[in-house]
Amino acid sequence: MASFPEALLDYNKNDAKSDLGNRLNSVDFDPTMEWKLFCDGSESAFIKIYNHYFQVLYNLGRQFSGDTDLLKDTLQETFINIRKKRSKLHKVISVKAFLIKCYRNRIITEQKKRKKSMTMNFSSGSHGFILTPSHESVLISRQFRQEQIEMMQESLNKLTRRQREAIYYFYYNGLSYIQIKDVMGFSSVRAARNLIYRSLTELRKQVEILE
Repeated sequence: MASFPEALLDYNKNDAKSDLGNRLNSVDFDPTMEWKLFCDGSESAFIKIYNHYFQVLYNLGRQFSGDTDLLKDTLQETFINIRKKRSKLHKVISVKAFLIKCYRNRIITEQKKRKKSMTMNFSSGSHGFILTPSHESVLISRQFRQEQIEMMQESLNKLTRRQREAIYYFYYNGLSYIQIKDVMGFSSVRAARNLIYRSLTELRKQVEILE
């Protein structure tokens, strides 16, 4: 049985699959096939990819900023830019990781252009990768008590912003260590893996582990 922190995070990862954006998309969506068609010039594939990943990317953007106009504008710009370069993107392996990286970088670039303080932005309000354990799924499973979930909530958000971001990609979006390295600009896969390991170790220190 998974220990307390990992178990709650796993429930979040499963719940993420039921987001509105995913429910609206066809279960037959094949990212590899659609990406190839898109790179070959298919407009219908482009629309399918946009619709399939819109909610995932928008949710990511909300971790960086509460400016909805900024998020929507940069998301559109991200897809416009990708569309222009489509013929050179056949070698993309993970469509989701690639889109996350492109959108993340564009938001950061735009924020810098607007001379917003990244430090203040990441730590203010509801932004900065504030992670929330899934209350509904965990309570239904009856594996954890409400006070344990609240403890996990508090412990998660005592982690550094960078630790929370790595956990967000790994548990909530299912990215691999290699993909997280690429998205966050780590020097090595080992560095990405170590950050997540240290994050879980810190959670274990703050939360009583129940078997």
